[in-house]
Amino acid sequence: MKERNVGIDILKFLAVLLITNSHLQFLYGKYSMLATGGAIGNALFFFCSGFTLFLKPIENANDFPNWYKRRINRIYPTVFAVAIIFSAIFGLNCDINWVILHGGRWFVTYIMVYYVFIYFIGVYFKRRINLILVGVSLAMCIWFFAMDRSFPFSMYGDNREHLTWLLYFVFMLFGAKMGTSSFMKQCEYQWRNLLLAIFCIIIFYTMNGLTARIEQLGFLHVFSFIPLLLAIFFLYLWGEGKSMKLLYNTPIGHFVIRFVGGLCLEIYLIQNCLFTDKLNFLFPFSIPIFFVIVVIAAYLVRCLARFISQTFKEAPYNWKKMVSIY
Repeated sequence: MKERNVGIDILKFLAVLLITNSHLQFLYGKYSMLATGGAIGNALFFFCSGFTLFLKPIENANDFPNWYKRRINRIYPTVFAVAIIFSAIFGLNCDINWVILHGGRWFVTYIMVYYVFIYFIGVYFKRRINLILVGVSLAMCIWFFAMDRSFPFSMYGDNREHLTWLLYFVFMLFGAKMGTSSFMKQCEYQWRNLLLAIFCIIIFYTMNGLTARIEQLGFLHVFSFIPLLLAIFFLYLWGEGKSMKLLYNTPIGHFVIRFVGGLCLEIYLIQNCLFTDKLNFLFPFSIPIFFVIVVIAAYLVRCLARFISQTFKEAPYNWKKMVSIY
């Protein structure tokens, strides 16, 4: 059996934690400033997607329909399951446009479009992925300076423009590049990589804070993706280090990291309908309690998604696989 990539599993786990945490302002109350990390979580999500897609060679352009079909079969049963839950249990109106074209959330739309470009890059331009990565980054910077922006402007916040189509594609391309790299030199002290990642994250937040408060520095905002790229790079190296592999290979560590990280898509899609302030009297214990609730709900969504997926196949239902943990 091929050994799992521990670094990617850890990054998926971190992405889930950060994305969920960024939406918990009401649970933090007067400490709402701690509800952050969404931009980092999104970047990790697209990085991991690009990485795993390029672990296997993409060589045949004629196979694109079947390749894309597999991506649809991986994502859309979950989208359908969430739409059913939203409509049947929470009374939300999930029309066909919302389900098919938008996938329930913006990032599903993004990644389904990215898949098209990633596939043909893998077929025709795999050896030029560095050049493409630089080109997309430059195009994003040019778009940033050419567009009309109000102050303060954030590429990562609620007022983000179509610029994010290029922004997150940069992270997906960076993940694809890392997925094709056969060498990954590890330093002797893995905590050094973690410290470097934290340092880059501090720079990222500092750049965003300064460009949001000082209008004269607003032009620097677009370059904040650079320390974020470096942070993800060092986080991946840290996750691939001996110390994290030891943690991952413990029974509890393996279960928590792989189970939660494996529910990345389901957690992203289902968490919004679960937000409540009824647990605030338990603060700060309300934070981990709510996270556990989200993980359980995401697992149930995955079971329903597998049921939907198996329903449209000729093979008999595989009930064991339907409820399996991984």
